[in-house]
Amino acid sequence: MSMHSLPVELLDGVAQYLPYSSLAALAQTCSTLCPVAQRILYCNVLASAWSQNLRVIDTLAKKPHVARFVRSFYIAIDSLTPVFLAYYRQLAKAILNMSELTSLTLLVDSSVSWVLKEASNRIHFPHLLHFTCSFSFDENVARFLDRTPSLLELEVDSIPAVFTCNHSLPYLSPTSIPQLEQFIGSSRTAELIVPGRPVRSIHLNGGSLMEDDIRLLARSTVPVVILEAVTNAPPVPFLETLHKHVPHLVYLRVMSTKDIFMPPTAEFYEQVASALTSFTELDAFELSGMHWGSQAKQNDGTKRVWQSAPLQTRNYPEDDLLFDSDIFLAY
Repeated sequence: MSMHSLPVELLDGVAQYLPYSSLAALAQTCSTLCPVAQRILYCNVLASAWSQNLRVIDTLAKKPHVARFVRSFYIAIDSLTPVFLAYYRQLAKAILNMSELTSLTLLVDSSVSWVLKEASNRIHFPHLLHFTCSFSFDENVARFLDRTPSLLELEVDSIPAVFTCNHSLPYLSPTSIPQLEQFIGSSRTAELIVPGRPVRSIHLNGGSLMEDDIRLLARSTVPVVILEAVTNAPPVPFLETLHKHVPHLVYLRVMSTKDIFMPPTAEFYEQVASALTSFTELDAFELSGMHWGSQAKQNDGTKRVWQSAPLQTRNYPEDDLLFDSDIFLAY
């Protein structure tokens, strides 16, 4: 039996154990083995200046049959890397050709969201599950999301941009991204995307979350179980507001800028612990970098007892000796 008559699945199973150098050599042997090697070589593409492989974009733009092998694509171009406009045009063609993507990460100049436009106008991405970009939520991003019916995880508008906070957000059809489960980005974009979709995990960067914002986030079609947010409201009233609208939280991380330089008092610990008790499903809580300890309640493992006082530090005689010694004073 010749190699040309072997099933493609068998050839793929053998080739997946080859190192990349051998796969590159295999791709140059014959027309039968070339796509076998390329399917593995281009399955996961990570391009960056420090990897010195940004030229792979040119290959994906010029060879659609190769681009269709890509399942995960990640590109990162920092502000110190000189990139010509023509390169981003090639990136737009590459995105158009990678129709079988399951994961797409674009960490590039935030002003070039137009690289999504051609693909948005011509094809769908039926298998895309994860999309991360450094763009603000604009018309190009919105139209791209219209073409991703299976998307589960989205990160957009997560980098604060100057002169964008007063701009109106683009229209996003209620039928777009119907399966979305996780959102990372700004609170203003979350307020548009989360309502009416099954978003369980919300991570908000920047801004200040207020009760009106929380009310909109609570309009997810499933209970929100993970929330990370920043607020300038006092922590205790903020927790009470959260419980009112999103009572099923399992993990909560809050950065409060209210009285940020004031050391917490014993009374404050008690108030926070009391507020946390109302979250019957909460397993972990972090406030402004402080992890709030808890343990299962005795005789009722379904409830938790939360830390209601500052942790006590223990002083050891050896430490006192060290602090008073010439060794410590020498520093």
